[in-house]
Amino acid sequence: MTDNRILLTTPTYPYPTLPANDSLTDATGQRFTHGDDIFTIISHTHCFGNHILAQNIDKPSTLLEYPRWEHFTKEVDKGYDYIGISCFPVHLDNVLKMCDYIRKNSPETKIMIGSYGAQAFKAKYDEETQKKYVDYAVKGEGVKFIRELLSEDTNRPIVQKLMPKCGGSLWFIDKYPRGTIGFLVSGLGCPGACDFCSTTEMFGYKRIQLLSPEELVKHMHLYHKYFPDVSQIFVIEEDHFRHPEYLIKTKQYWESNPKVVESLDWFAFGSVDHIWNFADKYGWDAVAEIGIGAIFIGVESKFAGEHGYTKVKEADSREVFNKLHNMGIRTIGAWICGWDFHDHSNIYEDLNYFVACYPTYEQLTRLSPFPGTALYNKIKKSGRLRDVPWEDVHFWSGSQENVALEIHETLNLTEYGYDLIYKTWGPSILRKLDVLLRGYEYCLNSDNPIMRDHKSKFFKQQAAVLQSMCGAMDRFAPNGVVRRRVNKIDQKYRELIGEPTAIQRVLSRSMEKRAKKFKIQNFLDPINRYPKQEPAKRYLYLKNEKLTEGDIPYKTELLSKRSFDLRWNKFKFKQRSILLSFLSKLKSSKSDSGLDKHIIKGLKKQTIASAF
Repeated sequence: MTDNRILLTTPTYPYPTLPANDSLTDATGQRFTHGDDIFTIISHTHCFGNHILAQNIDKPSTLLEYPRWEHFTKEVDKGYDYIGISCFPVHLDNVLKMCDYIRKNSPETKIMIGSYGAQAFKAKYDEETQKKYVDYAVKGEGVKFIRELLSEDTNRPIVQKLMPKCGGSLWFIDKYPRGTIGFLVSGLGCPGACDFCSTTEMFGYKRIQLLSPEELVKHMHLYHKYFPDVSQIFVIEEDHFRHPEYLIKTKQYWESNPKVVESLDWFAFGSVDHIWNFADKYGWDAVAEIGIGAIFIGVESKFAGEHGYTKVKEADSREVFNKLHNMGIRTIGAWICGWDFHDHSNIYEDLNYFVACYPTYEQLTRLSPFPGTALYNKIKKSGRLRDVPWEDVHFWSGSQENVALEIHETLNLTEYGYDLIYKTWGPSILRKLDVLLRGYEYCLNSDNPIMRDHKSKFFKQQAAVLQSMCGAMDRFAPNGVVRRRVNKIDQKYRELIGEPTAIQRVLSRSMEKRAKKFKIQNFLDPINRYPKQEPAKRYLYLKNEKLTEGDIPYKTELLSKRSFDLRWNKFKFKQRSILLSFLSKLKSSKSDSGLDKHIIKGLKKQTIASAF
């Protein structure tokens, strides 16, 4: 056995694909920009739950992220005391095979599974079957559980220090984008008790705070200080706006750190009514002044408030979205198809209401009864639960017999909804440019000097990079309506910020050329034939030395072979930055030096794609 070390891992590859042949790990491509044709953004993410566990125990641990079977078995054979597998229901077939291997080849090892996969596992299998595969199916907050298991102090604060960064890009700009998005968890669970929500049931219909407001901004500041290329922090919480006092306590940080405001914002979660109530209490300006740059908002349905979902009962979603957009806050709107109240008389009315919200990004899913939820029990009791394999238990699951719609209809309607949004408003990057320009104008007219003098710079720089895509969006617009929108938004950029610099014009021609080439390639060989796969990595949390503030608490090892294509890609970005830097000096008298420097720096560090 190893020296009482712990192995934490994700399920092994290969992963199942989603119904549209999308990658399980590409949240932006599978959901938020799905259906945007060549302007769909691909992204990479990390298993942050395991990183939080590893950071918050005293004992050393090894963390495998997206291992292949040979990586996993090689590690298991070292003989760990504990192995924890963080998974979703869709992974469970594979996870059971992993557990079988551990039982046979390292019988003294104690096996834990966690996250939503554990919730579904406990709901689906009897106690005898559970014990056959695992020793602990951990439902709920994992740090306290693992500290108790290891006889460690359960009361010390939870840290989430400088975890691996996420990233995303348009496929034809950068297939290997650098990470520019940090990650934190401020709280888990929700008292809202929506019957379809796994999270609210997982944590006992209450909120468990992981970071205080002071700890949240401290961890944000660490990202800004030591990972300066990070431009956004993704902060997990079911609904930040249910806790307005918590949010408003972070306001002083943003008011006191103008340089942070110029380069960083954060991604929050909210619901229509609670956002409205927060604004009613503190003013709409306060939403922008606490540093929020984007909000995931569960619209769910136009009719949801009439059927017991009180978080969308008081306010009109369209008005909330518009007010946020007018301050430069991007929205990720969520809509669900397949409620019992959906039928052919109202489904298109409901979908068009959601489209009218003009979400910057969107998530359209089926109503999916996840094992362990109140909805699952209700559907099962009514005899409408379909038996589907684990690989089909996800946001687009067909496990529910609908009251008035056919099974295939609900999936087709979500695909139609993505297409409708794209053909009505254009791709998400166009909508983002529009919202950034609104935010820039809002800041210029603000009485708050932090917003006027500092946040305006953030909007200006982000908009300058996105403006370079207008030529490509014009050329490949899905129709004349969208093409006119592209031209109008481009015109608005020129009126507010000015004519594009020489650097922007060169970048724009390059983007259009790349888009043209990719459009042809995608026609002949569609990109969705090749769902994105993540590289296998091993992280070592050694715990053998005292870390200072800026030290990364883990060592990273790449298990997948680094391709020549990846190295060549990095070289090309560096060369383009050198060429544009030379051009900038030649054209300096006619350029906005601040915007040019931002673009050139983004190319050199391979972070320019993050603006998309």
